[in-house]
Amino acid sequence: MAKTPAHRKQVADLIAGLGTKVTFHSADPGITGANQIATTPASGTTVWAAATDDGTKATAAGTPVTLQVPASTTVSHYGIWNGSTFLRGGPFDASITVNANGPVNVDGTPRLTYE
Repeated sequence: MAKTPAHRKQVADLIAGLGTKVTFHSADPGITGANQIATTPASGTTVWAAATDDGTKATAAGTPVTLQVPASTTVSHYGIWNGSTFLRGGPFDASITVNANGPVNVDGTPRLTYE
């Protein structure tokens, strides 16, 4: 079913606005928030920018979240929460692996795409 760019952007903005708490995950968090990494602090907060549309899909990007990740850990996904309720997760653009000399601060930018 075809959707207008205006509709895609409105839906992406609505979905993004449902949660601003971000956690880091070592694999797909599924529908439960699984594979969460024990970071310091345990979560961060993102601010979602208005969605843009490329003619096929709308994308909303959050502000970067910085969390301290333990040594020998790979961050590949993020989770989005509303308080203690897990909403959704997704992959980062690229995985980040912290070497054995960690912990280190890792920046992650969540993105939401709606087609």
